[in-house]
Amino acid sequence: MSPKPPSSLPIGEALRIRRVEGLKKGLRETARLLSIAPAHLTDIEKGRRNPSEDLLMRICRVYGIAEAELRAGWSRPEAIVDEVASQDALTAAKVPEFLRTARNLSPEQWNNLIRQAERMARRKGKD
Repeated sequence: MSPKPPSSLPIGEALRIRRVEGLKKGLRETARLLSIAPAHLTDIEKGRRNPSEDLLMRICRVYGIAEAELRAGWSRPEAIVDEVASQDALTAAKVPEFLRTARNLSPEQWNNLIRQAERMARRKGKD
């Protein structure tokens, strides 16, 4: 498979490059694999449409792209992000503050933060 397209490309263009150069598949064949009309895939590649949740997951599978990469490309976090961020007034206030603070963490720092949150959640269950 060809190298991954630069992340600076719009996600639709990155998908087109991956389809043509990496998967070596035409538009119609790929649309068939995704169970969508070729025009729908064209619209996604040109940035005129965004995929549904279900289609996003099919794109992950057919293109062999990580779900997180696609979600970042379309600025579509997992549903749990919205669910947690709006579960109550305190959380609705604190989640944006937390994310602004954590914005530039390294992967190692994120992993440490997740482990700390897991420990805190386990302790809370014991209280």
